[in-house]
Amino acid sequence: MLPEPASWHAGQRRMFTLLVWLACAACGAALLAQYPNLDPLDRWALPLLSLNLIALQLLLSAQRITLQAAVTGAFVGTAVYVLLALNHQFGVMPRTNWTLMENTYWFAVLYAAAFLVFPPRQATWLAAALLALSSAICAYHLTFTVSPLTRTHLTGASVQFLLTGTVMTVMQATLGVHRMQLLASHAAAHTDTLTGIGNRRAAEERLADLTRSAQTYTLVLFDLDHFKRVNDMHGHAAGDLVLKGVAQATLAHLPPGGLATRWGGEEFLLILPEQTDRQVRGMLDALRLELRHQRHGKVSGVTACFGVATAAPGEDPERVLGRADSAMYTVKEKGRNDVHLADLRRTQIG
Repeated sequence: MLPEPASWHAGQRRMFTLLVWLACAACGAALLAQYPNLDPLDRWALPLLSLNLIALQLLLSAQRITLQAAVTGAFVGTAVYVLLALNHQFGVMPRTNWTLMENTYWFAVLYAAAFLVFPPRQATWLAAALLALSSAICAYHLTFTVSPLTRTHLTGASVQFLLTGTVMTVMQATLGVHRMQLLASHAAAHTDTLTGIGNRRAAEERLADLTRSAQTYTLVLFDLDHFKRVNDMHGHAAGDLVLKGVAQATLAHLPPGGLATRWGGEEFLLILPEQTDRQVRGMLDALRLELRHQRHGKVSGVTACFGVATAAPGEDPERVLGRADSAMYTVKEKGRNDVHLADLRRTQIG
């Protein structure tokens, strides 16, 4: 599967940060509204929930945890709180109360969030577990602790609350399947069918994203040496094996955040976070060494010409590609099987 675009990942991190501060503000507002007669549960649970969310945000900002881990921690913490609040409200609501309290509204957010941040099957199990625990809590209190005077009305309110959760789970599960199908279609449209890495469209879209966000990046354009000779001497099946082997070796040496694509024919394009000349040279030398030791049927060893260029913030990708292409052809003119860096000064930064 192709890596998520950098802009999408950055957007998810910004959304998580915003939701953390909104949730903390909501916790603070709830405590302020109760002051000075704080609810016994909210007195400790809301500050603890806020601290949990802030800690997750700080760990995420420091790159100590992944975005998925942060989202999972936030989901679990919030789910524990709303379940405790649901159980708690039956003990503190007035004996004449005919409906559930406002904190049950947050269950709808959790049902929706489960299908936004987890795969459909996992989200369905989580939502079902949340629904089952809610049902058990409501059933217990309606049977043993609720006043007979209000039991009928509270039973109706609880059934409506649980049915709403059930309908949301079924709807989200159905939509989740369609969403996964759309994601699979998107991945197929951006994947080279032979090698399994990104195709030209994937590369062009990543370059457009990086340009719009004015990010710097390093391009590596490389072309396999004498590939036509492989096809002519050993057949296209052998040539396909070579292309697949090169793609897999490239993925193994790709730095975090990099994208490997088949640019066309026997030409590959790597889009990397900005690299120093030492970093990119070391990576490509390791890749070249692995390629030299590959065997594909009667084909022994693969060499290539590598051209490297680094973009300035917001620079037109065509200009960067042009420099990488010129660097690659410099290698061809000098005897092939080497690396040429078009932007030595720029790639030495850091």
